Amino acid sequence: MISAGRSCPADYALPPKLFEAEPCGHCDTLYVAGGIYGNPEALKTLALLADEENASLVVVNGDMHWFDKTAQDFIHTERLAEPYIKLIGNVEAELRRETDIGAGCGCAYPDCVSQEAVERSNLIHRELKEALAFLPEYKAALARRPGVAVVEVGKQRVAISHGDEQFLAGWECSRESLAEAGRQTELARWMSQRRIDVLATTHTCAPAALAWGHGAVINNGAAGMPNFKGQFGGLITRIAALPHQDALYRGKVGGLYIEALPLRYDHEAFIRWFDDLWPQESPGEVSYRERIVQGTEDEIEDALLGGFLRCNNK
Repeated sequence: MISAGRSCPADYALPPKLFEAEPCGHCDTLYVAGGIYGNPEALKTLALLADEENASLVVVNGDMHWFDKTAQDFIHTERLAEPYIKLIGNVEAELRRETDIGAGCGCAYPDCVSQEAVERSNLIHRELKEALAFLPEYKAALARRPGVAVVEVGKQRVAISHGDEQFLAGWECSRESLAEAGRQTELARWMSQRRIDVLATTHTCAPAALAWGHGAVINNGAAGMPNFKGQFGGLITRIAALPHQDALYRGKVGGLYIEALPLRYDHEAFIRWFDDLWPQESPGEVSYRERIVQGTEDEIEDALLGGFLRCNNK
């Protein structure tokens, strides 16, 4: 049975053949920015970063929409992300459905998330759906977006999804799951079978990074909200042959540096935009404003599960 916000719909399954496909792009530098959540300041800063470094490819891997609950803001988000490869997350997967199956936001929240928080997420998503009802052309665009991308960076294969390697909204690339030895063995075997060197994901809202001799998994947490204590910006994944001076932490697999790069968007402008859309006591305000304004209690070291090191300048 579908439980709104808790269950992972069957059509979220990601067939292994998607990860065995020929690369959809080739580049020397790859940015992966998941969980933008409609934050226009995050998208503006992402564009500046990509231009500054002349990044060859930017992939926005799902949940690009969330706080942008009006038709006008939804369109603005789409236009800001127009130059990028866009994948769907659970937010977009449920927005593009022709028939509501009762999955709510599609987040597939685990038991550790309170029912109150789940219900607020369902309400947030409902407002998005109401806005999209007036934008049939954008609903059609969402229907065409894939759930997986495979990109060749240098000569190495990078797989990108929103959740994990099994489900669009899977939680098996969460910090807790990646810390388990059995899960690490499972992932290493799965990636080796498909000649994947790096798996980049998002979904869980908490960054995590793990590397071993011939592979790495990195979850950027959120590009559109703070992730660490004392840092009021988002986080994106950067994968390239050369390191970036601004990285918070990095690992290395073969000839690639896999890094967490801060996305230092205009914090005050984002708060003003958010407050205008999500007033006091609204579901968005109750669930997210404290994190947006104050950051989280997580330290950078909490995200480092092995094979990644905090950069000396951070």
